[in-house]
Amino acid sequence: MTTARQADKRRHHRIIFKEPKKIAALISPLDHEEPEEAVPSSILNMSEGGIQISVERSLLDGIRCGRKILLHCISGLPDLLAFADVPMQVIWVMDNEHLDHVLVGAAFGDLSEEQEESLRSFVDISLQESC
Repeated sequence: MTTARQADKRRHHRIIFKEPKKIAALISPLDHEEPEEAVPSSILNMSEGGIQISVERSLLDGIRCGRKILLHCISGLPDLLAFADVPMQVIWVMDNEHLDHVLVGAAFGDLSEEQEESLRSFVDISLQESC
């Protein structure tokens, strides 16, 4: 159950991706922006403000709270092909040492006008389909 205080924290509607649909992203710390250094991750949810991803613990090197990362690309969402080389900032990290994956929340940085429009359109369509 979401309390009023929790609801106030959200500025954007969130699209939650459920199994078996797999939405993936390639990310890397901003100072390791070569594509071969990118880390695969699963996108759990997305909004106009950012994404929540799951990253395998062994691949997490250099991705921590406050750090800038680069979202190289998203696969599984043809509507978001414009999302390439998007700078992001890690806002929070949820790390349970007993699990193999770490959850990461990251906010979008400077989006181009085309990226903003494709994201807004994707969110609007997804919200209409969920009703």
